[in-house]
Amino acid sequence: MYDLVIKGGRIYDGSGLPSYHGDVAIAGGKIVETGRISGGAKRTLKVDGLAVAPGFIDPHTHMDAQLFWDPLGTSSCFHGVTSVIVGNCGLSLAPAKPEDREAVVKSFVRVEAISRRVLEEGIEWKWTSTAEYLAALGNRLGINVGALVGHIAVRHYVMGEDAVERAATLEEVAKMKQLVRLGMEAGAVGFSTNQNPRHVREDKKPVASRLSTDEELGSLLDVLGEMNAGIVQLSGGGTGASGRIEYAAGLARRTGRPVLWQSISHSWTRPDNWRGMLAETAKYFQEEGLPIYAMTQAKPFEMRYSLLDAQCFDEFPTWKTAMFSPVEVRKQMFSDADCRRKLRAEAIEDKSASVFPRRWDVVNVDQVKLAKNKSFEHQTVEAVAKQQGKDGLDCFLDMSLEENLETRFSHITTQGDPKAVCEILKHPSVVIGQSDAGAHMGYDARFGYCTAFLGRWVRDHGIMSLEEAVSKLTFRVASIFGLNDRGLLRQGMAADVAIFDPATINTQAPEYVQDLPGNETRMIQKATGVPFTVVNGTVVIEDGAPTGALPGKVLRPAAWKN
Repeated sequence: MYDLVIKGGRIYDGSGLPSYHGDVAIAGGKIVETGRISGGAKRTLKVDGLAVAPGFIDPHTHMDAQLFWDPLGTSSCFHGVTSVIVGNCGLSLAPAKPEDREAVVKSFVRVEAISRRVLEEGIEWKWTSTAEYLAALGNRLGINVGALVGHIAVRHYVMGEDAVERAATLEEVAKMKQLVRLGMEAGAVGFSTNQNPRHVREDKKPVASRLSTDEELGSLLDVLGEMNAGIVQLSGGGTGASGRIEYAAGLARRTGRPVLWQSISHSWTRPDNWRGMLAETAKYFQEEGLPIYAMTQAKPFEMRYSLLDAQCFDEFPTWKTAMFSPVEVRKQMFSDADCRRKLRAEAIEDKSASVFPRRWDVVNVDQVKLAKNKSFEHQTVEAVAKQQGKDGLDCFLDMSLEENLETRFSHITTQGDPKAVCEILKHPSVVIGQSDAGAHMGYDARFGYCTAFLGRWVRDHGIMSLEEAVSKLTFRVASIFGLNDRGLLRQGMAADVAIFDPATINTQAPEYVQDLPGNETRMIQKATGVPFTVVNGTVVIEDGAPTGALPGKVLRPAAWKN
């Protein structure tokens, strides 16, 4: 007798081949048969008219800590995600000696906007090594997780606080290489690094990986090449868009390993930049045969922030000084006319590329504190400024000061142009993901990248077949990460399954909930049209709600030797 039979659906098996009507039989956490199933089962899900696909694999999350207090990885599980990768952007919680934990936390707090209180109250550190971290993580999981070894943690483990002050010596690099090797031997799926010049710690010092030389990073990645295992994940690196692609190509040549680099997207300050990036990526990908893949998002990156917590101005010197100053000093700076001239010049008048869009017509007033300002909610700053007879910057700062800097604003940083997004999503060298799930919880929710992709872009815009779309979210990701038992609905494969309605699948609007450690607030996001999520043969989401089951596992690549 089977444990579970999924009966009467249309099977999109992850390969990209044409879909077909059939059943899926599961036993012992594995798929044992597909087609027309007549045997009995302990449970049968009748899913007539629904799509049956491999569980979606999110290649870019920051759930390293969240999974300890939220083993289902909400809200990802509601969107058919059955597996996530943690340890991205050089940020991992292991390896970490007790004396290095504070340094690691400082980086997570600022780069990923995860509250210090949440991390301090939500993590019970029981590990030093990557092997111990994976063992602790695997004790209680609702979804599957694969982990990258983070460059920041590795540097701190070997160098202590010198990691944010200087380059490493040859002896220190040798010790780091050994840590990377031990992490890979423990079952890590690869290595991540971070050279993003905007990424700093809570104390304004650069994240440790930014102090690495190219030769240090190359030496660490040689471990992956020698082991012929693992992927390389890059955040930043190189100078400019073209430089980042060339940088990724160089690392792929050196190691022979897949390189995922960030990222291709539409930006308001660089509206056509993505075209050249796609063309250059294709040159290396197609002509030279290098396994380099660009990450992208299927949802716009919408930032929500106040002038108490904004990070989107960190690249501007005067703004950065203000945002790192005590609140009363910050208010004085925002009130000063000379300072405002500098703020305006940096954020608006300078036309170089930036995270901030430099346009008040795409910055919205999201939430006000004073009743008299309620009518301004959901209007653009430009519209409010016209009503008040002010310019955009004065309107933005005056309203914030009037409301004790608690006014919340929002703007879309990337993926604002639908035509550009369609072209990016279709490209063969682009990996769809980059949800950042687990990070930026106070001002964005991008859990639903896969449901948005299947709903808005595949169904509504018709950019590709549903078969190809499912493959992009499943088999292709599993193949890059060496997860050879995931991503396909075939006999002998792990029974991770997403069941959805192609006619209704999509994201719901984000909402705020107060469910973090320390009773802090975060944004969550539910889905429509995803009634069931199955992990290792067990239903974990039914009718959009958790069943209480926790069948998740730590994922290790096919090359891993226990």
